[in-house]
Amino acid sequence: MDQIAAMEVGIPVLNLELMHQFYCDVLGCTEVRRADIAAELSRGLTTSAEGYVNVWLETPNGEVIKLMHPSVPSNRTPRVDYLTERTGIAYLTFYCSNLDEVLAKAEANGATLRSDRDLTSGSIGVKLCFFDDPEGNVIELVEVAG
Repeated sequence: MDQIAAMEVGIPVLNLELMHQFYCDVLGCTEVRRADIAAELSRGLTTSAEGYVNVWLETPNGEVIKLMHPSVPSNRTPRVDYLTERTGIAYLTFYCSNLDEVLAKAEANGATLRSDRDLTSGSIGVKLCFFDDPEGNVIELVEVAG
């Protein structure tokens, strides 16, 4: 494969406004495009039976997260204790230089810390954590010791 653009990932969401605010305000994403995807096209793509709103959010590093809001509410994926207990994409990783600040902002905006808070100390040579966003999607933050 000769990849010609940054990878993109789609995340179905229940509350588009809440998730848009979270990914923009907490993780520094910016909206670059928004489109209503018609039912006929979304059925052909197998993305949604009844159409959806797709919002493209660019991360500070240029990747794209697509928030997919269906016209008919979707089912929330059940939370697991360990991410390897189910198949599929387990989490998104963001490398940052201010993990403590980002985690505090995430928690203030509805995120729930999954991992041991002690891992944010840097005592293992790197600061890291996993948290659930407000709809249960897992985010990893990594701050490499400098």
